[in-house]
Amino acid sequence: MKTTMMRMTVSVRAMTVAVALIGCAVGVGPFAPSAAIAQIKSVGDVKTLMKPELPAGALEITAAMKSAKVGETITVRGNVAMSKDAFVENRSMFTLVDESTRLACCPPVDKLPDTACNIPAEGRATVQIVDANGKPLRAGLSGQHGLKPGAEVFVTGKVETANGTDALVLTVVSMHVPKAPLPSGFFVEKQPENGKDVSEVRKAGTLKAGDEVVLRGRIGGSKEPFVAGRAVFTLIGRGLKACNENPDDKCSKPWDYCCETKEDILANSVTVQVVDTKGQILRTDMKGRRGLKELSEIVVVGKIASADGKSVVVNASSVYAVH
Repeated sequence: MKTTMMRMTVSVRAMTVAVALIGCAVGVGPFAPSAAIAQIKSVGDVKTLMKPELPAGALEITAAMKSAKVGETITVRGNVAMSKDAFVENRSMFTLVDESTRLACCPPVDKLPDTACNIPAEGRATVQIVDANGKPLRAGLSGQHGLKPGAEVFVTGKVETANGTDALVLTVVSMHVPKAPLPSGFFVEKQPENGKDVSEVRKAGTLKAGDEVVLRGRIGGSKEPFVAGRAVFTLIGRGLKACNENPDDKCSKPWDYCCETKEDILANSVTVQVVDTKGQILRTDMKGRRGLKELSEIVVVGKIASADGKSVVVNASSVYAVH
């Protein structure tokens, strides 16, 4: 009898701790999950929620916080909190944050703070996976399917709690975890100054490795201007017209500039890539991020990685989406 009572006490305490941690994460108390989204019975079943494709049009948490409505399904992007309480022990719940709202320097992985409360409440969301009964799955997610402190995660989920300011709880419908996250703050909200059109800069012929640049252009130049699974795409200047800008052109993929020669396309474009600290291209998709697609207009800030007179490669440090 004593053993049974002790087990019940431990179970209650564990749930109390879980609620307390999530309360800190989003500024709310206990919440009731909706009916189960998928038949998830164990942590092994979570893999059925993981999707290889990056979902397009994901909202940053701060934007979702303002617009989310209870009952709707939305897609958000964020990073698992860099804190010891990012994951609730023995529950499939974690805190997803908008790193751009951080009030202090990002902590090193080996010295994580106890809580994520240095991220303002408007930059934090709670993500949960529920079982067939609509209850948070009784299994921890830390270390599962690429989920760890700092990991970039795209979550498509049903809004369970939202107050428009500092509370957002999502029940997972699907998730995507890139093999490598983009640097924090890569997409900027303010358009960089002194941006020059790619065609203009290429025509000048003065680019050399190491030059810092601010380039404006559109994504295109081939049928597949984005490299799948890699943070690489082609940016082309206004010196050439896309096929849909030519009268009576019925091209199904106007971003391929098929009306132009390969030589002219190369002379009016640059390859943009995002690399890690070792200079390796990040293993993640760019298409779909911040709504990026073929013919999206953007401004890229970066440094010339190579320029041989024919082709130019830019290591991007930030991007502003003009659209």
